[in-house]
Amino acid sequence: MPEHSRTHQAELQILGSGGPMHGGGRGSAAYLLRLEGMPPLVVDMGGDTPHALARVGVRPGEVGTLLISHLHPDHVSGFPDYFWGELTAGRSRALQLIAPPAGNGFPDIKTFWQRLFGPDGAYSCMSTLVSNPSFPINFLTAFARDEPVALDEALTVSTHSVEHGQAPTQAFRIDGIGFSIVFAGDQVMRDPAFVRFADGADMMVAHLIANRRIAGKPLADVVALPEDIGRTANLANIQHLVLSHLMEAPSDESGGDLWSLAALEDAVSDIRQHYSNKISVAEDLATFSIGR
Repeated sequence: MPEHSRTHQAELQILGSGGPMHGGGRGSAAYLLRLEGMPPLVVDMGGDTPHALARVGVRPGEVGTLLISHLHPDHVSGFPDYFWGELTAGRSRALQLIAPPAGNGFPDIKTFWQRLFGPDGAYSCMSTLVSNPSFPINFLTAFARDEPVALDEALTVSTHSVEHGQAPTQAFRIDGIGFSIVFAGDQVMRDPAFVRFADGADMMVAHLIANRRIAGKPLADVVALPEDIGRTANLANIQHLVLSHLMEAPSDESGGDLWSLAALEDAVSDIRQHYSNKISVAEDLATFSIGR
């Protein structure tokens, strides 16, 4: 088949659509990108993500690339469980691991790895992952803004630094033949440069962590207002917006009414005032086709 007529068959599966506190029983926000004829790609690895991967039929050794948006616990606490399983299953396939640089007290991914699995690490029983790994591990720190990394001759991952409090945080864009998807990650959604980064994507996964009640509160300096998600998706010409990282507190005490699941219909309505294309609210294990 001629190169120009090939098309990647791409599907997004929601491994988890929640966040800390796991409101509504939702798993930590994490995503699986299935690409026909290629190893699957995973974004983030929360504590329950290894279980979700098993539930959707991803076997040990299959994941080819793991993207880590930032090092908050709900995005990386599944590392020991996941890699213990890879070792137990005798993984041999190489793994590419892409994550943000160090900053503000957060380590880079290789230092984080060594603190977990080194001889003096938290999980020293897994120290072969550092001293003599049984499968190749390519650590890539996402220093450059928007610079693409080729996963094959027709599939690239680009990274873009976004604002999420003190934690160095990356958004990701994956472009293939016939599709493009942006994982916006945890961020405030007020950066014109991010609009340019996401421009024209078929799909964007945006984290609707809170509702409009955070306006003027410190939380609005860390996560996005619904209206800013809508404006960004509109300016970037996104075709399909998937809302995830939905949160809920056990009660309204101590600001529980600020989270997205406390007023989900209102939050989606606030987005809809600025964005008229397709919107989906993520649920754990839901799947979406991307592009053509």
